[in-house]
Amino acid sequence: MNLRRFQRLPSNDRGAALLAALCFTLVLALVLGSYITACYRSLQMSNRNMNSGHSVELAETGMEEALWALHDGTWAGWATNGTTATKTLSGFTYDGNATGSVSITISNYTGGGTRSITVTGTTTLGDGTTSSRTLTSTSSQAALFVNAIAGTTGKVKFKSAGTVDSYDSSINVDPNTGQTPGYSAIVSSGSTSTTSNTVQMNNVQIKGYVATLSTGPSYSTSGKLVGPTTSASVKIDTSRETTSPYQPLFDEITPSAPTPLPSGTATIGTAGGSTKYYYASDVDLSYGNTLTVDGPVVIVISGHLYITDAPFGGGAGHIVITSNGSLEIHVAGDLAIDSSGITNNTKLPKKLSIIGTTDSWDSYEMGTNTPFYGVIYTPNTIFTISNSQTIYGSIVARSITFTLSPTFHYDLNLRNVVFSGIDTPYSVASVRETTNP
Repeated sequence: MNLRRFQRLPSNDRGAALLAALCFTLVLALVLGSYITACYRSLQMSNRNMNSGHSVELAETGMEEALWALHDGTWAGWATNGTTATKTLSGFTYDGNATGSVSITISNYTGGGTRSITVTGTTTLGDGTTSSRTLTSTSSQAALFVNAIAGTTGKVKFKSAGTVDSYDSSINVDPNTGQTPGYSAIVSSGSTSTTSNTVQMNNVQIKGYVATLSTGPSYSTSGKLVGPTTSASVKIDTSRETTSPYQPLFDEITPSAPTPLPSGTATIGTAGGSTKYYYASDVDLSYGNTLTVDGPVVIVISGHLYITDAPFGGGAGHIVITSNGSLEIHVAGDLAIDSSGITNNTKLPKKLSIIGTTDSWDSYEMGTNTPFYGVIYTPNTIFTISNSQTIYGSIVARSITFTLSPTFHYDLNLRNVVFSGIDTPYSVASVRETTNP
C-alpha cells in the first residue's frame, strides 16, 4: 500500500500567505471602520437635523405666543421691564430624553406701531448637547382699508362718470397740493356673480386697479383704467385687472359709552384731552342743529344716524370736527348723511371713521356736497353715494353704488393706520433666521 507523503510548503510561501491574510484583514478592518464612522456621522447628522427641526418648531411656537399676547393684550406670565416683555416656555419633551424650551423677547410691546419679536427655540439632548434656532420679525396690526372702494360680497357700480385716484395724507393733506394724484387706488368686488360684471365702471376714470373674482370690469366709451406707464392710446389697461380681490374683514369692537350724547346743537370732546365716549339711541341732526367735535370722541348709536335738512326749509343738520378733534361713530341702525354732512377740518381721513357691522338689508346713504374726509366700514350693508361728492379716504360695504359723478381720492396712509373700533389682529413681517442650524 502506497501512502502519499504530506509535503509542507516552504517557509517563504507560508510567510507570504500569512502576510496576505493580514493585509486582507487590515483592509477589511479599515473598510468596516470607515463604514461604521460613516454610519455614526450619518446618525449624528440625522439627530442634528431632527433637533434643529425641533428648535425651529419651538421658535415658531414662541412667535405664535408673542402674537397672541400682542393681540389679546394680556401679559400675565410675562416679565416686563420698561417697554420690553420677555417670557420662557418649557416642558417640551421628545424621544431619546430630549427636551425643549423657548425664550421670547418683544421690544416696544406697549408702544404704538411696529413691535420687534425675537424668539429662540432650544433643544437639549440626553447627553446635554443643545441645538438652538433664533427667529426675528417685526409685527404690527393688520391694515383694514387696503382698497379705495370695496364691495365685500356685492358689486361696485358707477352709474355715470367720475375719477378715482390715490394720494398720501402723510405727505400732504390735499392731493391737489404738493403731490400728483397717484395710480394705487384699488376698486374691488368680492361678488361671485357671473351673470354681469361685478365692477361696472361706466364712464369713470380709475387710476389704479380693478379686482374682481372672474368677470372683470365693464365700461363705456369714456371709461378708463390706467397706470403711470399706460400708453395714452389705451383706455383699459388689462394689466391693471386682477382676479384676486382682497378685503380683510374684522370684528367690530363696540366700546362702553357712559355719557349720553347731548341733543340739538352742542360741542363735545376736550381739545388735547383723553377720548370721550357718548351713547345715544337715535341721532337726528336737522333744523340747523350742529354737533361740534373738539377733541377725541367716540359715539355709540344703538339706532339710526340721520343728518338731514329739516322739512319746509327748517335748517340743515351738520357735524363739524375741529382741527383738535377726531370722531369714531358706531351705528347699529340706519345711516343717512345728507344736508351739510360732516365737515372734517383736520382733512385727515384717519380722524373720522363710521363703523356699522350689523347685518342689514336697508341701504345706507350719503348725499351731500360737503367733501368727506374719512373711512366707512359697513361690510354687511348696501351703501349708496347719491351726489357728485368729493371723497378722501376709503369705503368698505357689502355693495357700493355711485349714482352721479364722484371724485374719489384714496388715502394710501390708511394702510398704516389702526382703528380702535375694529379688532384688527397682529401679523408678522420680515421674518428671518439670525442663527445657523
